[in-house]
Amino acid sequence: MDDRLNKLADWLAERLPRREPVPDILQQAPGLTAPQAYRIQRDLMDRCVARGDRIVGYKAALTSKAMQAYSGVDEPLLGTLLGSRVLAQDAPIALAPYLRPTLEPEIAMLLRADLRGPGVTALDALAAVAGYLPAVELGDYRTGDNPRSLPMTLCCNTFNGGIVLGAPLTGPAGLDLRSEGMVLTRNGAVCASATAVEVLGDPLRSVAFMANKLAELGGWLRAGMVLMTGSIVRSIPLTPGDEVRVDFTRLGSLHLRFTA
Repeated sequence: MDDRLNKLADWLAERLPRREPVPDILQQAPGLTAPQAYRIQRDLMDRCVARGDRIVGYKAALTSKAMQAYSGVDEPLLGTLLGSRVLAQDAPIALAPYLRPTLEPEIAMLLRADLRGPGVTALDALAAVAGYLPAVELGDYRTGDNPRSLPMTLCCNTFNGGIVLGAPLTGPAGLDLRSEGMVLTRNGAVCASATAVEVLGDPLRSVAFMANKLAELGGWLRAGMVLMTGSIVRSIPLTPGDEVRVDFTRLGSLHLRFTA
């Protein structure tokens, strides 16, 4: 990575841990491209690994029309999952480390075989998947309420703050994810519902996207990785004291509690 991108990564690495909004990176580097932003994301993830973390999988962001309309970006994006951000659902989750926390219900997948792009299809993805898991992603918008560009979203690892995986692992045989329903309840009131067809028409297409995008960046999806396929509905804001249930038609449920 060239010196200019290294300096931008240094600038972000210094500011992202703070509990204060980070200005958009385009203020520092007008004209920064998406490929350059992906390189900065990878550099920041590599720094985490060098400190003892590990990459456990990848995530697709903005895979539904609702999330694309919310963000103003009309294409899916790729992010990286770190082991330190896999959270347990059987203990309260503290929101203190988050600047602007949100929650997104998703279908996660566990890979049983490597998946290398380019040219990966949804059928290829189905052949490589061991099973499906109910899941949520916690977003952490480090820009606060400030506008955020596509390059900033990529540099900040699509604002991943953590993931929670449910159980059990459901095998893919005979299960059409497009019709998988989800109901999200917050503090006893239903606040969102949809089917997984909202995720690029089929969450397996999200896996294909991740494999093909990662190939552009010089990598591939490895057996044993967890893949988050993207939010089925628009993300919801979180506040301390919230209790959230996510109920899927066939994949199971999650029950999460959030504290200050």
